[in-house]
Amino acid sequence: MATVRSSQFCVRKLVAQLPMMAGCEAAGLRARTQPWDRNFERLGRLETNGNLKYSPMRVRATTSLGSGGLARALSGVRMPASSGWERAQLQKSRPSFAAQAVAQDGAVDADGEESTDEIEFLPDVLAGYNAAVKILVTEQSPDWINPWQTRTAHRRMGSGVLIARKGEPMPGSNGDITDTHIVLTAAHVIANSTFIQVQLSDSPDRHMGRVCAVLHECDLALIAIDEDNSFEDVTPMSLAKPGTLPSLRDKVHVLGFPVGGDEVSITEGVVSRVEVQTYSHSHTRALAVTVDAAVNSGNSGGPVVSTVTGELIGIAFQGYAGSHVENQGHMVPVPLVHHFLEGVARGNPRLPSLGVHLQLLQSPVLRRSLKMREGEHTGVLISRVDTGASSRGVLFPGDVVMRIDGLPIANDGSCVLYHRRLALISNVQRRFVGDKVPLQILRNGEEMEVEITLAPPSLLVPRGQYDVRPPFLLVGGLLFQPLSLEFLQSWGDLKDAPVHLVEEYYSSAVEEERREVVCLTQVLQDEVNLGYFWESIGLEVVTHVNDQPVASIQRLVELLDDAINAADQEFVTLKLGRGRVPQCVVLEVAKLAEADLRIRTRYNIPKPRSDHFMPAKWLEELDA
Repeated sequence: MATVRSSQFCVRKLVAQLPMMAGCEAAGLRARTQPWDRNFERLGRLETNGNLKYSPMRVRATTSLGSGGLARALSGVRMPASSGWERAQLQKSRPSFAAQAVAQDGAVDADGEESTDEIEFLPDVLAGYNAAVKILVTEQSPDWINPWQTRTAHRRMGSGVLIARKGEPMPGSNGDITDTHIVLTAAHVIANSTFIQVQLSDSPDRHMGRVCAVLHECDLALIAIDEDNSFEDVTPMSLAKPGTLPSLRDKVHVLGFPVGGDEVSITEGVVSRVEVQTYSHSHTRALAVTVDAAVNSGNSGGPVVSTVTGELIGIAFQGYAGSHVENQGHMVPVPLVHHFLEGVARGNPRLPSLGVHLQLLQSPVLRRSLKMREGEHTGVLISRVDTGASSRGVLFPGDVVMRIDGLPIANDGSCVLYHRRLALISNVQRRFVGDKVPLQILRNGEEMEVEITLAPPSLLVPRGQYDVRPPFLLVGGLLFQPLSLEFLQSWGDLKDAPVHLVEEYYSSAVEEERREVVCLTQVLQDEVNLGYFWESIGLEVVTHVNDQPVASIQRLVELLDDAINAADQEFVTLKLGRGRVPQCVVLEVAKLAEADLRIRTRYNIPKPRSDHFMPAKWLEELDA
């Protein structure tokens, strides 16, 4: 009789698969389960594995095979007679079942009587999979069209993984002890959340959670669970080393709770691509890993685990929604996970930027014009330096960046990092905001060494905004808002949004007198704005108030308040522009305060401006 002691495998599934293994039917292999505890009939775990308390489970397989025959059946491979080579091949077999098994050879009875082979499972990679958790979130998103209100609250589910228990060191914190249980997940799982619960696999209990850190740029977040004994029987999952990136074709397991479900789902795949990609949650480009394991709705935030070491090597965060692509999921790699955790410990996990726009130098003619010596100089060309960037005054348009932090930059904008060629942004993003980074540049044919302080990116049109309320201003029935990607997405697809605003999103950059694009987004009809219609002036960009430039919505608020509060001001004039076609809107100052109260009552608007701005004196007097 052959006995298999199961570690982390679903016994029913194991038994169902045994007759399907190659050679099993011919050998007449039969199997049955013998659960020691009916409450854990579905899943058996080693009693001595960490802090797990589940009862063990045993599978008995009756066969007339000799020693090694059961191993051949389990591995699904026909092998010669029992030998050390056979055991080695068994260990190389599919890790989901037989990779952890070692056949212990015994004598084969000459008369073909049943013999007993005992297959012991090595410490397997599934031992820490109970750290995967289901996350249940209630979220309420802001309304970017009517910014004074929110959308209807709804529920969603995601996945996460326990990385630290209360009283244990927090990863990435230089040994600092955490005073809560910490779950790592994807930022889009908890974005705009109002209520969070965390649930272990096969557990009826749900535990209250709260967001303690989030980085929307690379779609990562931490959830804290304050309950003392909620995870005492769960072993946190270990993270791979900070510089670890999987190789192509490495096998991985993706854990999570796709489409809800109460039991953790494990899918297997291989690494198919490692490169800089666009994160759909934040529209930020950062390092990502593509795997061919299924990443479905509910998998987001779940751990991606190496089948060799059992360590976390990434966090599942998005799948490809195109109908012509199948079995393609993406994960945040462990270098970015470590960067996030260390950034949280430092107090600023944001990804840094050089604050410049770059052009590739793949044209030999362009390189010669920049006095680059062939075979000696490679790099990328600076075409623009952002206003307000820390590199302004240090780097200039026309400079060629040849090295960043000691790593040579190729003419295609790539560098060798983590033993592979990646886009240079991955080299910048491994540093932190506030770090000083050395650059080697070529300016007018002369090599130079400069140093810049890294800062967060500055965008004219914000994107990836979560857990915030939209700023707005309502004056004389005219609603003003800063342009954002979230506002443009109100049209569904960007191709359906106004072309002139989409161009601002893609092409424009921050300037000294233009740090935001302020738009007139609604015209609420009233006596005070007769003759102005949304069809004629709606979605125009505000450029001036009384001939003063409008650099941001904060500046618009200040200019309008000053104009209305001025004793000698009869009119306030706003200049609007779409491209080079200007328009003019004139409002009568004396009627604005009374009209404001009337419009708010008529359209059920609770307040005339968002909490981002100080209340206006002329409005406070009217409300009083």
